Amino acid sequence: MAAYLNRTISLVTGQTGPADDDRHASSTDTVDKSGPGSPLSRLNSSLQPSGSTLAANLLPESRLYQSNDKSPLQIFVRAKKKINDIYGEIEEYVHETTTFINALHAEAEIVDKAERELFESYVYKVAAIREVLQRDHMKVAFFGRTSNGKSSVINAMLREKILPSGIGHTTNCFCQVEGSNGGEAYLMTEGSEEKLNVVNIKQLANALCQEKLCESSLVRIFWPRERCSLLRDDVVFVDSPGVDVSANLDDWIDNHCLNADVFVLVLNAESTMTRAEKQFFHTVSQKLSKPNIFILNNRWDASANEPECQESVKSQHTERCIDFLTKELKVSNEKEAAERVFFVSARETLQARIEEAKGNPPHMGAIAEGFQIRYFEFQDFERKFEECISQSAVKTKFQQHSSRGKSVSGDMKSMLDNIYERITIFRNLKQDQKNLLTERIQGTETQMMQVTREMKMKIHNMVEEVEEKVSKALNEEIWRLGVLIDEFNMPFHPERLVLNIYKKELNAHVESGLGSNLRARLSMALAMNVESAQTEMTDRMHALVPNEQLLATSTKMVVRTQPFEMLYSLNCQNLCADFQEDLEFKFSWGITMLKTIGWRVLVGVGALYGCIYLYERLSWTNSAKERTFKSQYVRHATKKLKMIVDLTSANCSHQVQQELSSTFARLCRTVDTATTDMNDELKTLDSQLNILEANQKQLKLLRNKANYIQNELDIFEHNYISPQ
Repeated sequence: MAAYLNRTISLVTGQTGPADDDRHASSTDTVDKSGPGSPLSRLNSSLQPSGSTLAANLLPESRLYQSNDKSPLQIFVRAKKKINDIYGEIEEYVHETTTFINALHAEAEIVDKAERELFESYVYKVAAIREVLQRDHMKVAFFGRTSNGKSSVINAMLREKILPSGIGHTTNCFCQVEGSNGGEAYLMTEGSEEKLNVVNIKQLANALCQEKLCESSLVRIFWPRERCSLLRDDVVFVDSPGVDVSANLDDWIDNHCLNADVFVLVLNAESTMTRAEKQFFHTVSQKLSKPNIFILNNRWDASANEPECQESVKSQHTERCIDFLTKELKVSNEKEAAERVFFVSARETLQARIEEAKGNPPHMGAIAEGFQIRYFEFQDFERKFEECISQSAVKTKFQQHSSRGKSVSGDMKSMLDNIYERITIFRNLKQDQKNLLTERIQGTETQMMQVTREMKMKIHNMVEEVEEKVSKALNEEIWRLGVLIDEFNMPFHPERLVLNIYKKELNAHVESGLGSNLRARLSMALAMNVESAQTEMTDRMHALVPNEQLLATSTKMVVRTQPFEMLYSLNCQNLCADFQEDLEFKFSWGITMLKTIGWRVLVGVGALYGCIYLYERLSWTNSAKERTFKSQYVRHATKKLKMIVDLTSANCSHQVQQELSSTFARLCRTVDTATTDMNDELKTLDSQLNILEANQKQLKLLRNKANYIQNELDIFEHNYISPQ
């Protein structure tokens, strides 16, 4: 009784300080010891329903309750909005991460299929949690015996007669009242999506009607949110049949009570708590850990008819309810249990609120004396109910989701850390490959420049050497030209036609002989020198190219397979085309010679002269003419050949230069191709490194987002789950 009076004082005076905390400290003796002049007596006398005094002392509910924004239920509303916002960020984060991981899996073999599928599974998990969060609400379940006034209590809290109530067995199934966003009320039966007019609740839920539903079936009533602040704040009410109607209590609990945040046991204050009511909550406490239970002793307005035993009955009911909560169910201590027991009149409260909605004072709905106290008691129940259900619902509905959000972000962060480490290792490997390739390219270019200088010098020296050797050999062959011409033994005849053929054949013989002699003396040595130089070039250049690239390049290059052969272009036909032979007989002792001898000896030698002339004239045969012809040809050919010695030697050296230069150019193309391939590979590595670097940055960003989400959930838990 003392707790009740203290609670009433706090409501009237608005005090919720230490006096409110100590409201149960005093014993029931306080009531007995308070005299007529005590504050409690004055309070009781001032609260008697006597005309204008009743209206004056009855405070409007707007002063007893905080505004909707400061309602305890707003804690749940704000928590629900916050956790939904956080899970919106989590869903966006999971989608972003999964998209990134799928792209990463396609680009490189860094993420395996199992990891990718695990990331994708988080998308469905978070989507499922978000769907549950959208449906999460504060749920209160009302239980008690038949006709104890469960439906009336719900109607009083909703400030409107929604559920059927009356004498007898009224509610034959579970009725769930929840808010709807539309302006019209409707209901839906279990297993059906059809929206029925809310008037039909009397046919579906009233046990007096012929159309009955199974006791464990559920009828969902959707009531416009703007018509009730509790529904607007996501509170769902579940009305049940009487616990004495069916023995299927386990099915009831499993189907409708496991997700309830608060249980309200509605008792009939005109009787005591029954075994069926106790048994039901014993079963509830076995399935749920410390359920939040409020006990309403309804129909307390009947006690006004027997004022002499009102306090004793109230003390007896209070003691039994506290013992039930503390000793039997063991769900709370005595102080908490005393805060959970109330004596109300739901029908009276509903009538008062209906009158208040019409603009009349609440006491217009009073049924008996003591209305103010019962009305304040009901308001006190609502306030404590709101505080309890808000705190309980936040913990039961959102704590698990917060933990799962932390688990998802933590698991994803751990997986991202592993992927980041693998990318780091892979990037370091690619960086080492790039450094090695860069050094190889730089080394190749440096060595290429050095080899090019050396090979150019070698080609230059070899060209000069060939030119010198060819010049020397050709001069020696020209000096021995007479021997070569003497070897020509074609029949000679001074006739012009025959002589022209003779000269043509002689030119061919000289050209062939000189060429043959030069090849015999030079070609083998020159070919060996050229081949040696080519081998050296090839070895030096191939050393600059990796073997795998050398093999790939060599298959594309057309390599000369024939050995080098020097060509000596003498062209004696054109060279000696202007040769004019002189085969006229000329006496060796001509007039010029006689002048040198003098006339004094002419007579002495006349005879000798005649004999010699006769001899030479007789010996001027074709053989003599041939010898003369060859002698003249030797002089002419020697003169002409000496004129082309430099040209021929230069031509031969040019052939060597062309051969070596073409070989070197081909090898340079091989090296250039290999260098180009290495540069392309370097560009590919740069591109891969840039992608890996971008991936690392994105992974860091995603890890930071995971940390941010975890911090947001920590703040959420600090503010709503376990506030200080």
